[in-house]
Amino acid sequence: MINEKRTTQLRELLERPGVIVAPCAYDCLSLRIIERAGFKAALHGGYNTAASFLGMPDIGMLTATEMVSYARNMAAAVNLPVICDMDDGFGDFFNVLRTTREVIQAGLAGMYIEDQVSPKRSPSLGGGDVIPVEAMTRKLKAVAKVRSEMDPDFVVIARTHASRAIGLEAGVKRGIAYAQAGADIIFVDPGYTEETVDELKIVAQNIGPYAHVLANMTETAGRPLLTSDELYHMGFKVVIYPMTALMAAAKAVTRVMKELQDKGTTKSLVDELMPLQEVAQLTGMENVRTLEREFNEQTF
Repeated sequence: MINEKRTTQLRELLERPGVIVAPCAYDCLSLRIIERAGFKAALHGGYNTAASFLGMPDIGMLTATEMVSYARNMAAAVNLPVICDMDDGFGDFFNVLRTTREVIQAGLAGMYIEDQVSPKRSPSLGGGDVIPVEAMTRKLKAVAKVRSEMDPDFVVIARTHASRAIGLEAGVKRGIAYAQAGADIIFVDPGYTEETVDELKIVAQNIGPYAHVLANMTETAGRPLLTSDELYHMGFKVVIYPMTALMAAAKAVTRVMKELQDKGTTKSLVDELMPLQEVAQLTGMENVRTLEREFNEQTF
């Protein structure tokens, strides 16, 4: 399966029984950790890129070029399919045509775009206003056009924030419209409330006949956390963990740096650190040594 195109790998995962659990990486190293843990797909995320690349919140400050470049490096670092976050497509349908071409050329297995107004910002930071449904369907038709020309296996995810802005019924209607416009997977993002479970059930029941549906399990934001099996039995095909790696890393590094600042040493935390040799292994040092032996032994 490694020799297949990443888009084909992801298509095959969608066609198989079971749920696809896709954590989000914030850089190439975290992506390799996700791959080594055994996950079959992963995400590149806008929030993660803004934090790691700019040191800023996800408030629409990244350009299309920066997002594609960051995602390209991540896709090249692993063998599993990577889905990239392309915000609102960075403009109208003309911009989306170019964005999609560049994403496919960068080796990504799929992408998702959303129907937020520009400049967009993460819903966890207060974003949520949406563009007219007709404007979003034009964008999705643009993505579908490029997909048909360049790679029919490329996977398209449409995300709507309508359930936050104008209600769950509107979110469901948009999800169906976006599926009919060419999206393979629909991501209706409900609020971070205790009612989320009931809302997720409604989303899966109503949109499931038209497309695969995706659930977002962001921790620490007030949303009930369900298992992948629970979500699969509700009707979800894809479950994403968009902030888990970033939040885990931020907390771990904060703890270690505080210890170093307070005590002048990391001695008490050494057992909690990944050994340097293991980091080298994660970054592909064994392959480097194999290539060194291969080329150093050759006679030209």
